[in-house]
Amino acid sequence: MIKKLLFAASLVALSAAAYAQGTILWSEDFETTTGTALPAGWTQATSATDGGWVTGTTSFHSSQYFPIPARAGRVLGTNDDKCNCNKANENLYMPAMDFSALAPGSPLVLLFDIVYGKRTDSGKAESLKMIVSTDGGTTWTDLLTFDGGGGWRSFYSVNISAYAGMANVKFGFRYDDGTGWLYGAMLDNMRVVVPDNVIRASLTGVTAGKYIDAVPAISSAYTKIMAGHEVAVRGTFNNTGFPVITSFDVDVTQNGTTQTYNYTGLNLALGRSVQFYVPYQAALGANAFDFSVVVKNVNGVGDNDPLDNSGTTTFNITGVEPKPGRKVVVEEGTGTWCTWCPRGAVMMEYIAEQYPDLAVPIAVHNAQTSWPDPMQNATYNSGMLTMIGGFPGGRVEREADIDPLLGNPNFEQSLIEHLTQPAKALVSQNVTWDAATRKVDVTTSLQFVEAMNGDLRIAVVFIEDGVKGTTQYWGQINAYSGGGQGPMGGFENLPSPVPAAQMTYNHVAREIVGGFTGAAGSVPAANAAGSVMSYTSTYTVPATSNIDNMHAVSMLIDAATNRIINAEETPIPFVSTSAPTLAVENIHVSIAPNPVADEAMLTVNVEKTADVQIRVVDALGRVVSERNYANISGKQFLPFRADNLSNGMYTLVATSNGQVVSRTFVVQR
Repeated sequence: MIKKLLFAASLVALSAAAYAQGTILWSEDFETTTGTALPAGWTQATSATDGGWVTGTTSFHSSQYFPIPARAGRVLGTNDDKCNCNKANENLYMPAMDFSALAPGSPLVLLFDIVYGKRTDSGKAESLKMIVSTDGGTTWTDLLTFDGGGGWRSFYSVNISAYAGMANVKFGFRYDDGTGWLYGAMLDNMRVVVPDNVIRASLTGVTAGKYIDAVPAISSAYTKIMAGHEVAVRGTFNNTGFPVITSFDVDVTQNGTTQTYNYTGLNLALGRSVQFYVPYQAALGANAFDFSVVVKNVNGVGDNDPLDNSGTTTFNITGVEPKPGRKVVVEEGTGTWCTWCPRGAVMMEYIAEQYPDLAVPIAVHNAQTSWPDPMQNATYNSGMLTMIGGFPGGRVEREADIDPLLGNPNFEQSLIEHLTQPAKALVSQNVTWDAATRKVDVTTSLQFVEAMNGDLRIAVVFIEDGVKGTTQYWGQINAYSGGGQGPMGGFENLPSPVPAAQMTYNHVAREIVGGFTGAAGSVPAANAAGSVMSYTSTYTVPATSNIDNMHAVSMLIDAATNRIINAEETPIPFVSTSAPTLAVENIHVSIAPNPVADEAMLTVNVEKTADVQIRVVDALGRVVSERNYANISGKQFLPFRADNLSNGMYTLVATSNGQVVSRTFVVQR
């Protein structure tokens, strides 16, 4: 309930009230408001046609592109996405407050919960400022500019000690949509508090599942995982007290074995949290993970209430291996105009990295009249439009229309399922390149493992990595800008649209020779088990494409169902020496948590004792850190500090015995 004492002309008098984080002097939770009205003593100045700052439930405030995470009760907010109206300099004014009973400079904070992404769209940027008046609202000055974040951020703390001892202080909020169609901001649980010095912390959100480090996220929806890939236990450490937390330890007990992880060099103020991930490799067969997680030694001493510092979770999954000779095509419908397509780009990079020589990601671009994607191939795009219902979307071997990340299955789950299906036919190819004519000849060879009859066809796709452009439509519209929709592989740190100069596109479908369903007559109608055949196709590479970044993909397609039966992908040129075989990864490396704030843990696992070189490469390809470890054996946990790295995307490159593996991670503070 509201705890509010009024003093003449809406001045708030001081009152001592017990509070979990200090002594509360004033609070407002908007629960006694009705309709869309502001609480008593609150005012605003707005030109918006929707009433500007209004109260209501989270469902009332939500809109298509600015969904407000649900919580009980009522909140105060402004939604530019819902209104698409003028919200320039939309000012919200709190009641005047009397702090004259406090000694000047006494510790004093304003706490509240907030949803605000600080996002951009179509070159426009929103902003949210806190403003203050010491003359009861006659004149106002800026107190702070808010940063962006995802979801509800609780205990957002503003130091207002400078106003202790003053008698007529008003605080306010100024939202500005930058003349664009942007998003908005929400507020709840506002209170003025005299802070204490008690350490308080909690552990929440303990869960386990398949670790998708590109996002990063944990999914418990997976039932299968490639043997050697990672399951992780995750927890969120929260500072719910005023003292800044700089360190804590985590005990993770997994199936009876306990390991302790130390997190130091932190700077967690009240309301700030940090997620930690501890990865474990899955073995072949049934895996039953049983986790118990305990947080301890907060700031080296602990906190006042250890009862909320533990959690348990379980996760059961089956470790599987790919069938020999399988390569699985993942076709994604995407577009530079598509607001949510960064999700597809992130997942395509993720599966390319996690499943080298197994997955064949192909990005099929679509152009819109209002935003003509310059990478569209008309033939391929037309075929994809018959198979997907929206963007981003796609099919794994053209079996079902699914989302790259959301839903069950997603791209990775479907990919795993297809990799465990035996190859009905093996595909190999020889690829020759004539630099003078820019012609590529691809000889696709098939060896039928089982008898296959019907209208089978071969299509050859040419894909290109490292594709860039300079004009407007090479930029990527980005719904994840500002972090309001949570992390998405670094796109949350980029504007919308992401300028062309900052975008590089991979797996871009440049041509599909033979058409979307393949070349008629390219495969005999009857094929006995063990029989072999070859088919040659030709493509002239445009001068605008870089042949050094291109791959050829031979696909065997059942034209009756449009299902892709198997495929092969190789660079150009390429000479096949044998049928496809399973590549064995002798070194595995991971990093957690991801994103990294300051300190993380590298997990390095080598099949046999070897020297391991670890390099960190930035987005421009520069080596920014390098370290060598001698005689690494089995699984090793190595400390990693990122305090000398700027925010951004990096690649962790591990080299051992001539083998190189890499993992992408994000530094975000």
